[in-house]
Amino acid sequence: MSVIGALALSGCAASGQENTGSPGGIAEGCSSFKGKTVELVIPYNSGGGYDILARVIIPGLENALGAKVLPINKPGAGGLLAINQLTAAPPDGTQIAIVNGTGAAAAILAGAEGPEFGFDDLSYIGRVAADDLVVTTNADSGYQTWDDVTKSDGFKFGSTGRGSSDYIVANMLIQAFALKNAEVVVGFNSQSETDLALIQGNVDAIAGPLDSRRASIKSGETTAVLSFAEEAPADAAEATVFGDLELSEDTETLLDDIKSLTEFGRPLVAPAGMEPETLSCLQDALAAAVEDPEVLQQAEKMQRELSYVSGEDLRTEVIPRLDEVSTRFLDVLKASY
Repeated sequence: MSVIGALALSGCAASGQENTGSPGGIAEGCSSFKGKTVELVIPYNSGGGYDILARVIIPGLENALGAKVLPINKPGAGGLLAINQLTAAPPDGTQIAIVNGTGAAAAILAGAEGPEFGFDDLSYIGRVAADDLVVTTNADSGYQTWDDVTKSDGFKFGSTGRGSSDYIVANMLIQAFALKNAEVVVGFNSQSETDLALIQGNVDAIAGPLDSRRASIKSGETTAVLSFAEEAPADAAEATVFGDLELSEDTETLLDDIKSLTEFGRPLVAPAGMEPETLSCLQDALAAAVEDPEVLQQAEKMQRELSYVSGEDLRTEVIPRLDEVSTRFLDVLKASY
């Protein structure tokens, strides 16, 4: 699906929040931001997926806020360090962050060391992109379909480490499909190292967002064998989807819980305790930004698919579903740390 198509499906009307801003102009209620500087914290190093996505939407945010939006990379603790610091920042809208929502939510639910915040310690501006998960294998390996994977013995997923999204999803799949003698190999210092290990045949697969896998799929180096989407996306058209499989009730429940976790995606957040008018301005600004022609053009150029959900829907619909996940899911999640 194209960037524009994705926005049409999950834009402001679909999310239940009216866009009161207009691309290219200051959003309603945001006049107080005019001429100010807003820090957009990126909890990872420059050049990665989150960094690219943040920089894609910055022009739209600047247009809608009338402010200078300054990207600041603050890597550490798997993306959690910056968010810990954000929760202590003044709730005046001058410091916001893009978050690995899946990773942060998993750490909160698992009671893991690292996050010094809970869901109530953040204000939700809106989701910028979804984590459309896929499992990719080496295109020259013997694993070219998900059926090949389920019949394997000793299958190896690659991951940057325990508690990371690629580890959590891989571990969930091992449990859900009872993959024989499968394991998650860790110790890679970056996602690029994990990618290289897959291409060199040192691991059999990576489970992660399609945005991060798209280039290697298009180049023919990797094959998408499983997609978490309802329908296989255009860039992973041959991938199996869960609807193609006969699943037990327990397996379906576990997979539904993974979907609930990953639905949090990549949101923009701010400290809790913001004045309603300030939060509403930021929410309207993001709603306008994801429809800004400059943002759409850059997103397509950088192969970043936007999938907007309003901050209000994150708070009232997405996060409450995380309170309903199964005990088995929580047990597997805790074991991932």
